[in-house]
Amino acid sequence: MTTPEGEPGDRTPPTLSPPSPILPLLRRIALTLLWLVLLTLLARQVAHAPADVLDRLGKARPGLIAAGVVIYALGFAARAARLNLLLPPADRIPFGRAWAVSGATTFLLQVLPFRGGEVASWALYRRVLGTGWARAGAVFVLVKTLDSAAFLLAGLAGAAALALRSGVPVLGGATAVAVAAGTVLLVLMPRLGVPVVEAAARRFAARPRLARGLGELAEGLRVAREAPGAYLLAFAGAVAFLAGHFAALTLLFSALGLTPSLPALAFASLASVLSAAVLPSPAGTFGPMESGFAAGLALEGVPLALGATVTGAVHLLTTIACGVVGLPLLGRRGARDLSPRP
Repeated sequence: MTTPEGEPGDRTPPTLSPPSPILPLLRRIALTLLWLVLLTLLARQVAHAPADVLDRLGKARPGLIAAGVVIYALGFAARAARLNLLLPPADRIPFGRAWAVSGATTFLLQVLPFRGGEVASWALYRRVLGTGWARAGAVFVLVKTLDSAAFLLAGLAGAAALALRSGVPVLGGATAVAVAAGTVLLVLMPRLGVPVVEAAARRFAARPRLARGLGELAEGLRVAREAPGAYLLAFAGAVAFLAGHFAALTLLFSALGLTPSLPALAFASLASVLSAAVLPSPAGTFGPMESGFAAGLALEGVPLALGATVTGAVHLLTTIACGVVGLPLLGRRGARDLSPRP
């Protein structure tokens, strides 16, 4: 990532002292082995599943699949608005390009191995915004923080609803309180978060990557603090994307013969995001995301093999939708057109 002190006009990648090549290699080998174990367990579950599990894919309803994919792609319009609202008015980009970059970055995060999607997304933000590495990093970290917080709050709300419905009111009530408190903190984050994040960056100075990320988040929060109304609308845009996300998932799962409730979809989405974050894989998010989502659906009684199989198909469809939305920036012509501003 970038150094916190990088100037906005910097046109060259930040220089970092080269780390020892052994530790990153060992880490990737370990993550690959964990991913292979996870993939083996998933394959074993599917192989021993009842015959009707795979039959569901053959009986898919094309109309619902098409509707789900279209709604999912249209949902990135909300993320386009969210991106522009987090930028100063003079730096905002055309809506179509903001829509494309929202889809392209999501696609890169899904398909590139390990953490490659984050680096590629950061570079794409720099090219689209025409800024230096530090400014692009600040925008990317703020966008990711806002989207992750929205997913977290929605997932916790789903967990609260599932707990209340399952006869565990204490857990459900405590989770609901956590959601309310998290929402308030997210609203106040630009005003209260800058000194906290800066202090955390100093505290973790011995871990350069984490410290740089915190420094970039602090820079993004400073911009958000200057326009609190735009920040709140950007948060509303992140929530609006989730509404389209859940509507699309409902249609896609229904097309494949599953009808999970909205709380189950919300909690399973959070579980999938967390599992993909904890276990980066050589296949992007494929593998960990299916495992997390299937585990979330299991709370509603969906068998693990069925949940993993259907989730894999849905994941593939939504990833294709992201790629189509981001195609203007992912293709060669789009890459040539993205030159930095003078």
